[in-house]
Amino acid sequence: MSRRHLLWVRHALPASDPSTPAREWPLAPEGRDEASRLARTLTGLRPPVSLVTSDERKAVETADAVCEALAVGPPVVYADLREVERPWTDGDYRAAAREYLRSGVAPGWEPRHEVLDRVSAALAEHWRPEGTTIAVGHGLAVSVWAADAVDGLDAVEFWEGLAFPDAWLFAEDGATFRRVAEPA
Repeated sequence: MSRRHLLWVRHALPASDPSTPAREWPLAPEGRDEASRLARTLTGLRPPVSLVTSDERKAVETADAVCEALAVGPPVVYADLREVERPWTDGDYRAAAREYLRSGVAPGWEPRHEVLDRVSAALAEHWRPEGTTIAVGHGLAVSVWAADAVDGLDAVEFWEGLAFPDAWLFAEDGATFRRVAEPA
């Protein structure tokens, strides 16, 4: 049995604004409520509990809600947990994201292998030797990592099923990868 777990939390719904870089987007008002609601459901985690988050504003705000609900923190803010670097996509963003997850490349998008390398390095540095480490991140980056870490996981299918916010528990031995709270 694994002595340590990783709880991936996808940030809550941001207030999207194409005139502002996505990393600066705050949570939408309903996103703040959803982050707090999700955070309150995260009980029974294997102690000790620590938290690391992407440096993007929407992730930090989600992490703050989790820290408050669990009385842990403050979160460690780590840039390498950020979302996949990509240009603004006019048109069908979901189709572009699906193609990226299938192929690992898209014009102007950060190559998938680079995302996997930086996220994996961030986790290697911050994943505690025991207990539960909560990592607050982003849909595409989490999907890239999960597809590598979990045998048979389809990155596109996983990404399409993610909610804002969402939480997935991963045991280091690979025996567990499951959603821990039903999306709102």
